[in-house]
Amino acid sequence: MAEIFKTILGMSLTAIYCIAAVFVLRSLLRKQAKLFSYLLWSVVLFRLLCPVSLTSSYSLLRMDPNVVTGKVFSSGQQAVWQGKGYLTDDNGEADNESGAAEEEASLRMVKMQETDLVQRVLAVCARVWLIGVAVLLGYSVWSAFRLRHFLSKAYLVEGWLDGSAEEKVCEMDGIATPFVFGMIRPRIYLPAHLQPEERRYVLAHERVHIARMDHLVKLLFWGAVCLHWFNPLVWLSFRLMESDMEMSCDETVLRRLGEGVKQEYSRALLSLSCEKAGFHMGPVAFGEGGLKGRIRNILSYKRGRIATAAVLAMLLCVLAAGLMLNPSGGTQTEETGEKLGFLNRFANAYCDRDGKTLVEMYVDEETAGQSLPYLDKIGEVYTFGFSSPWPNEFRCVLTEELGEGRNGENRAEIWYYAWTSDPHVTVWKEELRFVWTETGGEENYRVTDSEIRYMNSISSKEEFDEAYLIADEYQFTDYVERGFLESIQFQTESDRESGGEDRNAVYRSPDTAAEWIFNLTGGSAKTVSTDADGKATVRYTFADGSNVLLPMVNAAYRNTTETTDHAEGGSGTADDVWLPDLKSWKAYE
Repeated sequence: MAEIFKTILGMSLTAIYCIAAVFVLRSLLRKQAKLFSYLLWSVVLFRLLCPVSLTSSYSLLRMDPNVVTGKVFSSGQQAVWQGKGYLTDDNGEADNESGAAEEEASLRMVKMQETDLVQRVLAVCARVWLIGVAVLLGYSVWSAFRLRHFLSKAYLVEGWLDGSAEEKVCEMDGIATPFVFGMIRPRIYLPAHLQPEERRYVLAHERVHIARMDHLVKLLFWGAVCLHWFNPLVWLSFRLMESDMEMSCDETVLRRLGEGVKQEYSRALLSLSCEKAGFHMGPVAFGEGGLKGRIRNILSYKRGRIATAAVLAMLLCVLAAGLMLNPSGGTQTEETGEKLGFLNRFANAYCDRDGKTLVEMYVDEETAGQSLPYLDKIGEVYTFGFSSPWPNEFRCVLTEELGEGRNGENRAEIWYYAWTSDPHVTVWKEELRFVWTETGGEENYRVTDSEIRYMNSISSKEEFDEAYLIADEYQFTDYVERGFLESIQFQTESDRESGGEDRNAVYRSPDTAAEWIFNLTGGSAKTVSTDADGKATVRYTFADGSNVLLPMVNAAYRNTTETTDHAEGGSGTADDVWLPDLKSWKAYE
């Protein structure tokens, strides 16, 4: 729900830019036909309802809404620990160890609190937004059923004016203004007190609305208001759109009947404005409003020149196109997306052990055989990999693009997370190069070289960063989300019932758990801080003196009277399962 709200918020931000542009254009077009102003609102409607848009360097927008919302909610979206709040310096001197640990732990907690706060605010905003949408939609549906029940008393008048029964016209007492109600087969509802000449003008006006499907346009715009109810400019736009719609419809009637009827037409509208308010129609019916402004526009209306209208139409089409297109970084951005898509397919094929697809993604079979150590071929069938360990998730980063467009070589890195049933996870890091080429009569990207490293023994901070620091963010497998916690607890319960050895004893202490989970070797782990809610910070010092601070949490923590000396390296209880403290970020999906 939070992601949907972020999308709506991005659409609303873009719409604000378009609304401001329409406001300016309306003021410049105030002496022109209102049809131009009315049509401009279609740009705003598109921005409010369409979550996607084409990109172009011609775009008149100077901001990407996805980038803006991504920056505002970056902590909730990216959800990773940053370097300053996670790693210590490299010296690790003994006399500063305690103070450094406290400082780093404090920075980590601040970062986590900031991230949690952003996520909570976003979640609350999403819930409030959804409640507002539900209230407005519920009110609209209730108003429609209420009005439909009220209109059941209306009587139908067919073909009374021109012998045609194509439009169904109804009359009844209790309504003060004519309106259109219905979607597929709309009906025109008139006050019963209208005189024949007034009916003529009113019906001409309503038939223009139906012919232009204005009743559907209003319904769509009202739907946009329901989605963007938190944006006051959207409400204002709805009212101004209604005004421009009515005035442009009036001008169409005058062009058809002739400007000589302006006085009579105005008197017909004025008689409606003098009536007492009738039944409240709500937002779903298409009623007439703003009669005084319409009358002023009718009396001052003069038919414009065709040449002027044609030039204005062309200019407005160009401006509208610029407002409907998102800004683009050019072809390079699109091609970068293609390259990332290629890397995604490659990594998925690797995780799926799809040997055939992998071979097809290399420039030739020989290169694939040299680059893929687990590739084998039996007859015409490719096999790839073994049972365990094997990667089940990945992250990929495009590190370098040489040359312009599709020309040149591209370099990338893929981090695979290989699982075993222990459960345990190690990191496989693959570096590869690929180019745009034609193979077998088909143009596509192809891998020219790849090399993979199995990082199951991390013995320095440099190796730790290489394994877990991805695009300036520390990323790890979420043991809870992947079901590892349940597996550990199930194994523990089985061992307890059978009286066997606790095969998951490594998870009972934050020290041993951190060393095991992060595949750390050659150094020593020490818990430097703990708190009352089952959290701890482990400092791991490598043989070369470098060190890292590792936030841990007791995922099976229970507030009981059982005691265990975790800070002094105690083994803990059988219910303890210490895992990386990943509460403030989301696992990659």
